[in-house]
Amino acid sequence: MAIRKISNINDELDFKLFFFIAKKNIFIAFFIISIAIITAFIYLRYTLPLYETSTLVQLNTDNQANKILGTESIYEDDLAKKIELLKSPVFLQRVFSKLPLKISYYNEGRFLNYELYKNFPYNIEVNVKSSSIYSIPIFIKTIKNNKYEISYTLANHTKVEKSFNINEEAIFNELNIKVSPNANLMQSNFSASETGSFFVVNDPNSIVPTYSKQLTISVLSEAAKTILIKFNDNNPQKASDIVNTISDEFNAYDLEKKAESANKILDFIDGQLEIVYDNLYKSETDLINFKKSNNIDSNDIKPLPTVYSRINDFGNQIVKLELEDNILSEIDNTIKKNKDLDVYKLIAIMAGSEFQGTISNLLNSLQEQLMKKEQLLYEVTANSGQIEAINYQIEIQKKLLMESVKTLKNNITSRKADLNQKLEGYQLTVNTGKGNYNTLELSRLQRLYTINEKFYNQLIEKKAEYSISKAGYVSQNIILQRSIAPAQPISPNKKTIYLSSILIGFILSLLLVIIRYLFYNDILDLNDIRKYTNAAILGIVPKYEKNIPVSQLLVDKNPKSLIAESLRTIRSNLQFISNEPGSKVIAITSTISGEGKTFVSINLAGIIAFSDNKVIIIDLDMRKPKIHLGFGAENKSGMSTILSGKDKIDDCIQQSEIKNLHFITAGPIPPNPSELILGKKMNELVDYLKTIYDFVIIDNPPVGIVSDGMSSIQSADYPIYVLKADYSKRGYIQNINRLINESKIYKLSIILNSVQIEDSGYGYAKKSGMDRIFKSGNGIGYGYSYGYGYYDEEKEDVVKKPLLKRIKKFFNL
Repeated sequence: MAIRKISNINDELDFKLFFFIAKKNIFIAFFIISIAIITAFIYLRYTLPLYETSTLVQLNTDNQANKILGTESIYEDDLAKKIELLKSPVFLQRVFSKLPLKISYYNEGRFLNYELYKNFPYNIEVNVKSSSIYSIPIFIKTIKNNKYEISYTLANHTKVEKSFNINEEAIFNELNIKVSPNANLMQSNFSASETGSFFVVNDPNSIVPTYSKQLTISVLSEAAKTILIKFNDNNPQKASDIVNTISDEFNAYDLEKKAESANKILDFIDGQLEIVYDNLYKSETDLINFKKSNNIDSNDIKPLPTVYSRINDFGNQIVKLELEDNILSEIDNTIKKNKDLDVYKLIAIMAGSEFQGTISNLLNSLQEQLMKKEQLLYEVTANSGQIEAINYQIEIQKKLLMESVKTLKNNITSRKADLNQKLEGYQLTVNTGKGNYNTLELSRLQRLYTINEKFYNQLIEKKAEYSISKAGYVSQNIILQRSIAPAQPISPNKKTIYLSSILIGFILSLLLVIIRYLFYNDILDLNDIRKYTNAAILGIVPKYEKNIPVSQLLVDKNPKSLIAESLRTIRSNLQFISNEPGSKVIAITSTISGEGKTFVSINLAGIIAFSDNKVIIIDLDMRKPKIHLGFGAENKSGMSTILSGKDKIDDCIQQSEIKNLHFITAGPIPPNPSELILGKKMNELVDYLKTIYDFVIIDNPPVGIVSDGMSSIQSADYPIYVLKADYSKRGYIQNINRLINESKIYKLSIILNSVQIEDSGYGYAKKSGMDRIFKSGNGIGYGYSYGYGYYDEEKEDVVKKPLLKRIKKFFNL
């Protein structure tokens, strides 16, 4: 069979190995998941909850009065403009001024401070003298029933502390404070506030920027014109109050602006009524006086020719043009003289004029620039580049507006001149007639009176219309959903956090298992050995589940145990390596200490001794002797004293609990164990023992650490290399291949020790003889599904264990 190269990473998917590593790391996985859950608990415990509140507003621009009168709305609606209005600092300043946000109240906790919005046991009134007090925690506690103590620490670490009576004004350098009990709260709350309560005076200039970051305004449906207003805060009641106040103030603002426009139009109409009434009164007086002076009776007035009708028309047009000219003059003077323009007033003045559409567009553009400037002034200084750019745009709009007004005035002047020229022509024609002077004058006076009367009635009619329209101004915006203080926070979500922590813990555990799987380099079962060597495999030794302090003889105590059965299989397999008559030498070694070579040596010797063979085991690991510990014997003399010539062989042989099993301990640790082992006396000792015993078992030092035992391994009839499952590294197999190929130890065979039977798939069924014999590259491998169907107390425990104990055993508990 081809030998594979040993890799440091597992590049093949082995489910058996994967589940083995997962089982081995189950406690670490539980620990990681537990840490994740504990971390989630701490996060939830010490994170302030965040609540979200919302309100829904629907825009509606219908005005029933306008519908009845057939007038157009002077307050146009635009969804995008309304959104910008709601977000504007000017509007938010108006909203927040309606709420108790100037002072924030808190209850001090060990790690977190909880805001007591509308739930503070004191009524606090402050008069700030210095801005250094802003955002500084001011602690308050009750000393007695009628006294309280105020203390705070400034930014320069100056601590201020004073006591005052309730309802007495406390005077400090930074502010004045007046404290009174909150009668709306229970007395228990007042008592509980004796310690750990404080308040913070907020900077008025920071309220809008701070809370606007927590505000979200969006269009829910353009077709339905619905606006969704959301606000997030750690206090649910405060968040609910803010969104409700925004919706209420939005409706109030909408109504105020509509009423403001109507009021300005009505103010203009009232001003014009006074002027027109004076003109009407004067024209009426002149007409009456003229009739009296010329003894003209109303019944004597005869219809005038058509020429007089034309004169009246021209006169009416001239009066109308003069009125529009006055309006343009008023607009021009307002733009030139006033820096702070009231655009709505100018729009109201132009109502009904011929040039209203042209000038209104320019005024609206100017108004937009003025609003942008007003909003920017809340964010930047008056000298900033943004303000200068806005001012430049405003000046351009003003110039365009003034040029338009100038052009319109020139047009009106030209039209008036043309009308006056025509009027003079008609008057000249009339004056050339005989006896018509009184009639012409009478006609002129009647015409002026009629014009003034008509204009006056028209103003009265418009005033009535706009008065009715104003009365019909109720905000048509509908609050579809008002906010209620939520009971559950949106963050942190307990269920999500806990599930996420468990998932993260599981993923980390899985990554740990995957990483350990990829870099797992231990020998787990015989398949790992077969992949990398052609050495013969004698068999396996199951893992002994109980803890033993040292390697010791077990097969005599439990002769029917799995360990005993596996060693009997190994004993049987030895005959296939060498079946020649005579005494045999078994040399056992390993790569490093801890792989169980001494345990295998002692118990294999016991199993062989049970078959009526005389067996002796010698401890050649003189650097780290263990045989004497396994048999509970003294180590005063042994191999070191024999090889150094201090003691005789027979004097150092000791009897074990088994009749045919003897042993020689390592003896005192010598300074030169290599020289003693490689000396001639070692060979003489082995030859002498072979004359007395059927099997001589040598417990050699690990060849991966020292080479002391190489000579005995090379000369042994049965050289055995012990590996330990889930302990020995795959790289140790290279030592086996080197011993076979370089040291020419072709009979070298392997025993895999401490195999977990339940995980390995090995079992002992009631079969007679060997299952199979197979050839390998450098030796013969033998099957070991062999046994007699016995089980001892140890196996009986496995069968009869309760379910809980079996689960514990599965998880190595």
